[in-house]
Amino acid sequence: MSCFASFKLVPVTPLALLLAATFAQQAQAATQAVTLNVLNAAVTLPTPFLAGDNLRLDTLVTTQTGSLQQTITFSLGAGVGSFSGQAAWEVGTAAGTGPRLIGVNLDVFDISNALVASDSSVVVANGFATSSFASTVINPGVYRLVATGTGVRDSSLDVTLSFAPVPEPGTLAMLLAGLGVVGLLARKRA
Repeated sequence: MSCFASFKLVPVTPLALLLAATFAQQAQAATQAVTLNVLNAAVTLPTPFLAGDNLRLDTLVTTQTGSLQQTITFSLGAGVGSFSGQAAWEVGTAAGTGPRLIGVNLDVFDISNALVASDSSVVVANGFATSSFASTVINPGVYRLVATGTGVRDSSLDVTLSFAPVPEPGTLAMLLAGLGVVGLLARKRA
């Protein structure tokens, strides 16, 4: 019985190097979590987010119903160029005993109260609603994440914002070169 493994060498493309660098950077990301158990709250986070960091809002309210108004004020440090966000909340059924949060809207505003991004593409399935939002260009500064809606029964809401770096010219060039190589390889195979 042999204890040797066989390996196949695979050429490394610029795209593969870019993806590896992206995942390595994400592994060092920090997450600041805000956990709320009330429908109406305002929180200010003292530590600025950097590229690769995440903001997570976890809401579970079992003692209140009514208007939801949650605001998280946060700042972005140098090097953040964009963000993306995802949200999920339980809508349950109109009749029942489980959580039911309706009319949810998520917005991100800058310091001058200008709308930077709003959630869109709400999808409802199996008693849950999900949405996403993004900003492709964002600068260092102070921002507010605002969640509104109505808690008919218990309310469960989870929101995550992920902050991405400003692409460097060399990174963009490498990405384009990698895509070009992938395109050429696909063309040769056809």
